[in-house]
Amino acid sequence: MATDRRSEILDHIKAENGLTRVTMAWVRNRYDTSWDKLSRRRADGIAAWFSAEGIVHQPAELPSRETEYVTLYSQHTNIGALMAAARGEGFFKGNPEAALMILKGCASWLAERESQSADENQTIK
Repeated sequence: MATDRRSEILDHIKAENGLTRVTMAWVRNRYDTSWDKLSRRRADGIAAWFSAEGIVHQPAELPSRETEYVTLYSQHTNIGALMAAARGEGFFKGNPEAALMILKGCASWLAERESQSADENQTIK
């Protein structure tokens, strides 16, 4: 009898702030515990489920080898919006100005954090 632990996949992505990297064996073991191995058809089925759940995976074609790693991220998180902007997907497809605005905002925030960190290091010395 197949046991479905798919919610563990979604919970893990959420616990990792919307972005994680796991092996396909890890995914398979939670998607359907009755499967002893992956196949192209099974990987495609998992990919369809990811899509329905708003989960994007990289590489674009989900690997069918269990030793391969896959990056998963939720479209419904801040990291998902940033990834969509960088990849020109979803809302940002055909809207490069909006993507650029998001990416520049993120770059500014990162530069500010880097500057604050440098200032703190100077204070410590």
